[in-house]
Amino acid sequence: MVWSFFKVDKSSHFHQLNIRHFKHTLELNALITIPKPIESGHNLYSIDDVREVIMKIREQPKSCLNMVGFFERFFMEAINTDAIISLCKKDLAIANEALRLIAQYENQEITLQELQNELVSALSQFKQNSILFEAPVQKTVEFVTHITILIIIVMSILVLFFTHKIGTAVTAVLNKRSEAMKALAKSEERIKQLAYKDSLTGLPNRNLLEHTIETAIAKADRQAAQFAVMFVDLDRFKDINDTLGHSVGDTLLVEMAKRIAHTVRESDSVLRFGGDEFVAVTDCFDSIETIDNIAHRIIEAVRKPIELESMQSYITASIGIACYPQNGEDCNSLLKHADAAMYQAKNAGKNQFQSYDMQSGSKLNRRLTLAAQLHQAIKFDEFSLVYQPIVHLPDNQTIGSEALLRWTNSENGVIGPDEFIPIAENAGLIVDIGSWVLEQACKQCKIWHDAGAKNHAMAINVSTYQLKDKHFTKRLTDTLNKHALSAESVHIEITENSAITEDKVSVQTLHELSELGAKLLLDDFGTGYSCLSYLQNLPFDVLKIDKSFMPANNTIASTIIAMGHELNMEIIAEGIETYQCYQFLRNLKCQYGQGYFFQKPVPAEQFDIFKKFIATSL
Repeated sequence: MVWSFFKVDKSSHFHQLNIRHFKHTLELNALITIPKPIESGHNLYSIDDVREVIMKIREQPKSCLNMVGFFERFFMEAINTDAIISLCKKDLAIANEALRLIAQYENQEITLQELQNELVSALSQFKQNSILFEAPVQKTVEFVTHITILIIIVMSILVLFFTHKIGTAVTAVLNKRSEAMKALAKSEERIKQLAYKDSLTGLPNRNLLEHTIETAIAKADRQAAQFAVMFVDLDRFKDINDTLGHSVGDTLLVEMAKRIAHTVRESDSVLRFGGDEFVAVTDCFDSIETIDNIAHRIIEAVRKPIELESMQSYITASIGIACYPQNGEDCNSLLKHADAAMYQAKNAGKNQFQSYDMQSGSKLNRRLTLAAQLHQAIKFDEFSLVYQPIVHLPDNQTIGSEALLRWTNSENGVIGPDEFIPIAENAGLIVDIGSWVLEQACKQCKIWHDAGAKNHAMAINVSTYQLKDKHFTKRLTDTLNKHALSAESVHIEITENSAITEDKVSVQTLHELSELGAKLLLDDFGTGYSCLSYLQNLPFDVLKIDKSFMPANNTIASTIIAMGHELNMEIIAEGIETYQCYQFLRNLKCQYGQGYFFQKPVPAEQFDIFKKFIATSL
């Protein structure tokens, strides 16, 4: 009897280990499947995260095998449930191979795509093994339970001959055992529900997404109909989270989940994909107008005011739509294309919905590719700097230069900064890239100072993301000290952006840079928010007029120059390309200029630090 109870407990523990195995498999699924692949430019996950989950998966079969001794193995073979052992060994082998492949990738022996393909294959095998594991375990539990009950019944009958009290005790043991088995079953069911349910909003989570879409595909095929996958992303949710706190952000997410779920039809499904992203999977429909109507209703429901922290707040949503079968014939394609369409909606101005088209999909693929390649750009020495002279217009003397970043990739050739800088910012790489630019530009400035151009100033573009780094001023100070440069040698260019004044760290950094002695240049003035509070409240020294205002006799350029003079600020005009434009700016007493009229950006070895442009030759 003691042996039988022991076997039931051990067999039941197999169930619990398999539930853990299933849970960690879902974690791996969330890390490596489309549309959020490993190390993509969107929602980045590290290789360390993948390794950790695989090691968790590996612990479950190891624990199972540790429970199985010689007698248990003999027992399993006798009742034909030794598949438990073979499945555990198979899982161990798959996990060890996956860890080996990760090590190969880190040693650059295989590519990221090869690793991704192998991990997806391993994930599929993990899932299949988890499913196959249930049958032999359940058979073991049932067999041992029946034997246990039979032995107890026989013993109970024998004991009843001696005393009714002992018989009552045995019945109590049986009841307790039955209650324990029921409690275990309920616990297993609850764990499975938690695996598929979002704890914050109560909606199904992304672990159910694949099943939901595959069910919709099967139904659409049977009815020769179509359905849609909608990717819903809340606009500027991060701003609310950062300013009002995560608890308020959670309140907002719960409310938006309710609004979206109540807006769609009863036959449609809404799931929380993660963060501030939701996915709606519609039922079959006959006309595309039906989907447009649903998307419009979601937009209107989200944009209604919500009270947060005793004040009315407003938020909007961007929605991407992919329809089956025209925009994809499987779960991964539909999600990927809906995600691409959502980004198209955001780029078009937010608070709207867009249907997928091939052009938006190809742009997303390129962004993802460039984001992955940017991670290796510094390591592979793919970045370089070119320099454009800054000319003192009254005497046409070169007094400084602007350092401009260039990226030449082995696969995609030359990629312009207008394309890759936003990708680097979204991927969280701009601080590292900016530090590289700072180091190289200061190094070159020191070389030119040593060559005799003691007063040559180096203008360096700095992203607002770098300003939000509390350690930026110290990094600049360390770099200047390293190259024995004064702070006055460096001019920091910041593009006009409303986010500057909204971030306390950015404002503090600007004041620290000014106190350090570096000149602050407000770049592209007039193209963004054009807020005079920038000039009144922030310590900018120089205004740079954007090249879009540079045709001769331009009224906007004249106004900016006059305003700069009134504020005792220096003016640099960008984009000077003609003699007429040059002469126009000189007449307005604009102090400095740069542009193709003087020289295109060139590598350091082609830059003449002493060049004085002759007016008659311009």
